[in-house]
Amino acid sequence: MMSTFLTNDHISINYSDSGQDDRQPVILISGYSGVQGSWIEQKKALLANGYRVITYDRRNHGASQTSQQGLRIARHGQDLYELITHLQLTNVNLVGHSMGAATIWAYLSLWYDQNVSHIITIDESPKTISENDWQYGLLGLTWENYANGVREIETTRMTRHKIKSDIKIAIGKEYRPFDFELNLPLLRDHTAQDWRDVIKMTHTPQLFIAGSDSPLWSADHAKAAQKLNTKYIEAITIDGAGHMPYIEFPDLFNQYMLDFFKTKSQ
Repeated sequence: MMSTFLTNDHISINYSDSGQDDRQPVILISGYSGVQGSWIEQKKALLANGYRVITYDRRNHGASQTSQQGLRIARHGQDLYELITHLQLTNVNLVGHSMGAATIWAYLSLWYDQNVSHIITIDESPKTISENDWQYGLLGLTWENYANGVREIETTRMTRHKIKSDIKIAIGKEYRPFDFELNLPLLRDHTAQDWRDVIKMTHTPQLFIAGSDSPLWSADHAKAAQKLNTKYIEAITIDGAGHMPYIEFPDLFNQYMLDFFKTKSQ
C-alpha cells in the first residue's frame, strides 16, 4: 500500500509498506533517478520469506515531492532516519543501490548503527573520486573535472545483461520524469563524499555486492572496502553484471541477500 509522510523540512515522501508489522523490516533504497518499482523481484522474495518490506522514493525521485530543498546526501540520510522513525522500526535490514548506498552511509554518519541489523550496498564505491590512497573511484573523475564530469552518468548505460520483462513493466508503471538539471547539485555533493571513515566505524554486518562489468568503476572497490573493516564487512562480485546486479541477476542477488540476512547481527 502506497502512503506518504512529511519530513521535518516539509517534503512529502512516498513509500510502500508490505507484509506483517511484526516481521523484521527491510528497506530497499534506489539509486540516482531510480524508482521503487525496480525492486519488484526483491520484494517478492522477501515477502515469501517472511519479511516486512518497505520501499520509498527519495525526495525528487519517483512519486515523492520535487523541491530545491535538501540537494545533498546528508539530507537523504536524515530522510531515511525520519522514515524509520515514522514507521517506528527497529532491527532494520537496509539495502541500497548506488546513491541509495550513500544514503545508508549518510544515515550511519548521523545516527551510527541505531536500529540497523544488516546492510547491503550494491555497486557503490565508498569514495567516488580516485586519489593516491584510493584507486576505485568513478572512472575518469578527478577533483579538477568532477563538477561537470558527473553529467556523463545521465547517458551511461548502466546494465550489461538483459532485464526481465516484469521488472521493465514495474519500472515503467512508476516512471516519473526525473529533472537531471535540478538534481545536479545532489549528484555533485554525492560525488564529493568519502565514506571510508563511516565504514571503518560501523559494527553492523555489511555486504558489498559489485558488478564485474560495471560501467562506473572497478568491481575491486568491494574487496578494497572489505579491507577497511574485515570484522563486519563481506564482499561479493556478480559475474557479468553491470551497475544494477539486483535487476540483471535477481535470483542470484536474492539468494545472496537472503543468506546474508540470516547471518548473526553483532
